[in-house]
Amino acid sequence: MTSSVIAPRCTRLAPGRGGPIDERGLTDLRAGARQRVRTVLAAVPVPRPWSMNAWVDRLEAWRGREIDLVPVEYRPGRPSGAWQARPDYDLIAYVEHTSALHQDHIIAHELAHMLCAHTGTCQMSESEAAQLAPDLAPQALSHLLTRVTTGSDEYEAELIAVLLMSAATSEPPAVQPGASGRAADQARRLAALLG
Repeated sequence: MTSSVIAPRCTRLAPGRGGPIDERGLTDLRAGARQRVRTVLAAVPVPRPWSMNAWVDRLEAWRGREIDLVPVEYRPGRPSGAWQARPDYDLIAYVEHTSALHQDHIIAHELAHMLCAHTGTCQMSESEAAQLAPDLAPQALSHLLTRVTTGSDEYEAELIAVLLMSAATSEPPAVQPGASGRAADQARRLAALLG
């Protein structure tokens, strides 16, 4: 693999980087993130029961573009996930030795970068990449991990990940038809609030 094959787009916040978030734009950023999640979930509903792999399959069909999920070993000081737009598919790396829910959240965060088309600049050398993931071509990984994005990009990606995972892992409360009493009334009110 040559570095000429590597697309210039991938995102990752390096520790201690990313810059300040413009507080004045947070309201618009939050509103935009909520709208993006509503749009994506209307087009690509989450599977029940929840499965990140099944949802990524649906997302691929909707976008008309493959998404490869690649587990990598975590090392202190390194990011837990990354996204790279390749010429003909997207590549998402996530840490392999953590809980399934944490992996799903990392993937959702990187999917958010992908859906928002965030960009960044590479901060890792090819030798550092080879040490981190010896099974992947170092040129690919050096451009995959340790991208620096703006603070607002990271905030937006994290907000979208939280919203996606909330939708994916929440089940509507089961209220039997005709149920009555205080608990049933509270469950109905909660269900109405959560939508």
